[in-house]
Amino acid sequence: MIKYIYIFSLICVVLTSQAQGLSVTFNKTETECKLAEASVSVITAALPVHYGWSTGAITSSIGQLEDGVYSVKVTDDLNNDTTIDFIIYNPICEPNPASGFTPNYDGIYDTWSIGRIENFPEFDLYVYNRWGQLVHHQTSTYIPWDGRSLGIPLPDATYYYILYFSQTDKNKFVKGAVSILR
Repeated sequence: MIKYIYIFSLICVVLTSQAQGLSVTFNKTETECKLAEASVSVITAALPVHYGWSTGAITSSIGQLEDGVYSVKVTDDLNNDTTIDFIIYNPICEPNPASGFTPNYDGIYDTWSIGRIENFPEFDLYVYNRWGQLVHHQTSTYIPWDGRSLGIPLPDATYYYILYFSQTDKNKFVKGAVSILR
């Protein structure tokens, strides 16, 4: 029996296998912005149980799994065994900039938020006006932008951003538009 559980960006798969008096429950967890984990739990009267993962690990659980095909072989003390093959698909992790904000100082959406930016500690952010003039720039530590440039509030308009995931690798980025509405 396979169950898929979706909770936001979390994917859990539970699989139970029974063979030769050996009951094995397999679990894998794939979470956005983190490497996957997998584990097995075993019910058998023939202890001890031995684990052999395709990664070389010999424990009941493993982590730091990148995308790929894996397997685990579980053997009890009577040489009853079962092998479970599985695939890891780590969900894509990208920053998620809001499409707009309202810096009118009412305490609601007064700054521009960028979700998951904490996963990119070396980011490089540029915001331009419609004429291509740089109006905002920041790196490494995200401070929510309040819609000002050089301390002066910018007019209501659409601005264009490019957010590089890393200051040294300009090949990975997201770009788009952000609107200021007061």
